[in-house]
Amino acid sequence: MDKKTKDEELSFFERVERMHPYKMIFILSLLGSSLIFLFLLFSFFMSLGNEGQKDIEIPAVFALSTVLIGASSFMIHPIHNLFKAEEISSLLTALRFTFFLGLGFALCQILGWKALRESEVLFSSQVSASFLYVLTGLHALHFLAAHTYLGFLIFQTQNISKDPVKYLIAETNPFWHLKYKLITKAWHFLGILWGILVLSFWIFL
Repeated sequence: MDKKTKDEELSFFERVERMHPYKMIFILSLLGSSLIFLFLLFSFFMSLGNEGQKDIEIPAVFALSTVLIGASSFMIHPIHNLFKAEEISSLLTALRFTFFLGLGFALCQILGWKALRESEVLFSSQVSASFLYVLTGLHALHFLAAHTYLGFLIFQTQNISKDPVKYLIAETNPFWHLKYKLITKAWHFLGILWGILVLSFWIFL
């Protein structure tokens, strides 16, 4: 009986018990963040019905930031397969491109907030403007945490890439595989979340 068949026979609670603690924490964090954003988005939509004409102009630079985070999500997607295939050069290239695209996204966010501040949107008495500030700011905190960890993972990957023995030990260590899987899922989550936020702002504001 192969491993896949054995896993399929396990009950839900048995799978949870065998789950790596970091993966469990990641899943719970993802669920918690999703609930927070869902609540804030619901409150944002509810606030729209209580306001009159809204004259909030979403900065065009947010469109560029959407493209950049989408491109970075595409770049980070194959890193686990590259790690398993021992394609070290391609792995580092994908990680570095993702990191720099992330820097571009962060720069666009800063420019967007600057434009909002100059138009006095962030200091408006409108409730919808407050939600715009809270939602983008909360996403920025999540992104900062993921981007910082990505930089740390690049440093670790560069370190093991210089020594074939270290790389072999890492490649046979399930924890290393988990690192690439989790950062990929977290990055996709942030990309999808930002897409939902910016579409909501453009459509309803």
